Amino acid sequence: MQRKTLEFYIFGLALLTRLAVFYLASCGFFLVGEGEVQANAAENILSGRGFMLSESMFHDPDPRRDAQLEFFRETGGFYGVLLPEQPTTFFMPGYALFEAFIFMVTSPGNLLAVIGVQLALGLLTVFLGMRLANRFLSGKWYIAAGVFMAIDPFELYYQAIPATQALFSLLFMAGLLLSIRFLEKPDLLRGVWAGLLWGVTFLVRPAALPMIGWLAVSTLIAWKFSKKVIPALLLMLVVFGAVLTPWVVRNRNTMGRYQLLPLQGGVQMWEFNGRIFTDAFLNEAEGAKLLYGPVRATWLPGLNRAELAEFPEFTTESEFERDSILYRRQSEFIKSNPGVFLHLSACRFVEFFKPFPLNQFSPAHTILGLLSFFWIGIFFLGGIILMLRLGWSGVFMAGVIAGYVLMHLLTASGTPHRVALDIPLMIASLIAVKYSIERFRAGRALQ
Repeated sequence: MQRKTLEFYIFGLALLTRLAVFYLASCGFFLVGEGEVQANAAENILSGRGFMLSESMFHDPDPRRDAQLEFFRETGGFYGVLLPEQPTTFFMPGYALFEAFIFMVTSPGNLLAVIGVQLALGLLTVFLGMRLANRFLSGKWYIAAGVFMAIDPFELYYQAIPATQALFSLLFMAGLLLSIRFLEKPDLLRGVWAGLLWGVTFLVRPAALPMIGWLAVSTLIAWKFSKKVIPALLLMLVVFGAVLTPWVVRNRNTMGRYQLLPLQGGVQMWEFNGRIFTDAFLNEAEGAKLLYGPVRATWLPGLNRAELAEFPEFTTESEFERDSILYRRQSEFIKSNPGVFLHLSACRFVEFFKPFPLNQFSPAHTILGLLSFFWIGIFFLGGIILMLRLGWSGVFMAGVIAGYVLMHLLTASGTPHRVALDIPLMIASLIAVKYSIERFRAGRALQ
């Protein structure tokens, strides 16, 4: 069967699965969860109130979310830091702007429309993923990569809920593909597009920030620090900075200080480090207790400076002050307990690569996870090493995968953080599977 025909079937499969998922979403199969937080910010943008959360979100009447957020409500801020009815820098603005545009076209608060757009954009994510795979795989291995991308249950799930992952995955794939093209031919036009695309991606999730830096370093080394690539690199960085400038200036005008990164680093550090040693952990989900419970049992009796693990009692502090206090306390806590940090990082590795949720779900969840992702956890490291032999495109991709994984192992982990990397991980793992089978066959032939 010809390649174009097989690609047509793959996109047909991707379309059918997304139609089925959209039907399930329209029936209320997927929980909205914290998606209403970004939706509320989007509605405030649309109404001209600015990028903030409404007081109504702080006093959410839904008892399911009320229980989840009760601890943070006691601290006087949404997520412990974000103050309602005040301009916020807790989130990046890209996804809220994306939702605001959809609400403007359809109707305010229309989350089903957001999900429909995300699932439609998911087809483009598959297309970009296959174009990326085409640079490293061929034949049946390229087709296999396309099939996995079309039905990846993790991508499908995050396209079916109003969350940043679906939009970020699309932009991340586009950024990687354009980066490789820029690396091969660093001209001015590609520099403009790379800077623009990575800038927009950063405005959705800050995990994109190291990628443009790695692209600049890779290009310089690949071209042996040639002066010919300097104009394109500088233009790329200037465009990237220009995209971020309105966000930074807005923060200066509304928050009183220039701020690039979102003010959620302190909360994340507490959630993935100190929280485990506080009473708040006792109300965690079963899966979290299963993974992190042994860490608590092992280290809690001899914990150094245990008071730093507790969430501070905030009163009138600003969003910036709260984040700074949390960040400082958690940094000191980690420094005082380096063994704890290493143990937690090992658990984050498990949480990053686990193929299915640790909480109780139906057997279908486990089966889908095992078929779609379990094998990646076995082969991805070998694939990264093999990528280093595929020229600077392979070196760049290997660096992206390794850097993305390391960045999250040191900070926060789990499927929501990993899902954008699923496609690059699939490509790397299939490279390793292909190599393993070829080596096995060569060994059999010599016997």
